[in-house]
Amino acid sequence: MRYDAELLQRVEQGSETSTLRFFRFSRPTVSYGRLQKLRDVTALVPTGWEVVQRPTGGGIVFHQDDFCFSLCWKAGSGPMSFRPQEQYRWIHSVVLDALNEEKRMRMAACCEAVPSGERFAVRTCFQNPVRYDLLRGQEKILGGALRCTRRATLYQGALQILISPKQEAHLRAAFSSRLNENR
Repeated sequence: MRYDAELLQRVEQGSETSTLRFFRFSRPTVSYGRLQKLRDVTALVPTGWEVVQRPTGGGIVFHQDDFCFSLCWKAGSGPMSFRPQEQYRWIHSVVLDALNEEKRMRMAACCEAVPSGERFAVRTCFQNPVRYDLLRGQEKILGGALRCTRRATLYQGALQILISPKQEAHLRAAFSSRLNENR
């Protein structure tokens, strides 16, 4: 999380270009959004799990076997819109196109984005879909969060399905291709 926060600062300052990063947590970890408080989420952290705050927003995410990625870009660069909803749509459509070989995933529609009954302080990311999240059946499998500044944006996402090395390579190629389309 510190790497992504520092990356956002470097992109803002112009010393780093747009960057895509794939990663997994080495130990079971709970991450929570930048507007949530550790004191509020501590009771939800399973015994023995690490806990870390993300530089992006969103709710609590339980990372165990998930596949995570971040994308950071300078404001106004590449194919990214300035509107956060369109940024989610663009990023999640790349994942959908790259990994949806069996046509079992789909984007959540606006009507499926029902208000969460959880208090914000302890809201978990994968309980309720929001528009453009990826679903398999009714299960949310990809959620993400943004941190937008005047000069740059950081997206962090967690894909809650197992990803093979072949699928990871396919996803990397899909992002590379789509990001280079508008350069």
